[in-house]
Amino acid sequence: MSDTCNTICVREKKTIRLHWFNAFCWLLLLASGFGIISGDFVRIAPAIWPEFMQGLFGGNENLILAHIIVGLIWAGIFVLFSLFNFKGVVFPFLKQVLVITPMAVIRDTWSMTVTLAHLFGIMKNIKVPPQGRYNGAQRLLGTMIIFCSLLLVASGIYLFFGPQFLNFSDDALYGMIFRWALVAHAGSVFLVIIGLVAHIYFALIEERECLEAMKSGHISVDFVKHHNELWYEELKKEGKV
Repeated sequence: MSDTCNTICVREKKTIRLHWFNAFCWLLLLASGFGIISGDFVRIAPAIWPEFMQGLFGGNENLILAHIIVGLIWAGIFVLFSLFNFKGVVFPFLKQVLVITPMAVIRDTWSMTVTLAHLFGIMKNIKVPPQGRYNGAQRLLGTMIIFCSLLLVASGIYLFFGPQFLNFSDDALYGMIFRWALVAHAGSVFLVIIGLVAHIYFALIEERECLEAMKSGHISVDFVKHHNELWYEELKKEGKV
């Protein structure tokens, strides 16, 4: 396949469905989560939103229940997907996207810095280092979202089930863990939101081909060659382009 106008399949339908399922769940979780926090001191959304959401669900307790149900379904689907697709999909993805070592963090941070600088018209004389299937920004974002998601699940389960099964009056440690779990839950949400804003911006504005690939599963060879040089070389060796 030497003609760079051709496209190649980069995502299976099941992965695409999981992506949009994830996006839909996050929409529901953010809408319900911002509706749950309604105190004057800690309210995040304008007062009209908690009032609307709690009125829609018949009270804050029902809204919390709906929030945890969606959260458990979201987490459960990802667990099942990982169990049945670990070797073929999940492990290769984690191997490509996780940023673990200090050198990897430095390399990907530099790549992201140059990429963002180019958006603002600076550092034009510095070339973005060759990228693999996922560029530096995507790897850093992916790593952050993975760890934040795990923290969200763990903290969310404790926040909901802890008061039901533990007697907080018997041990002050339970209450301390609850408070820190709440901080961890909220902090993880805001970190993910920051990442999602960047993710959506690039998908809608800067690299619409990536959005199309997430809908059809295919992307142009020319795009891969231009944006993901190292990945393009891998595809050439595998005879896919």
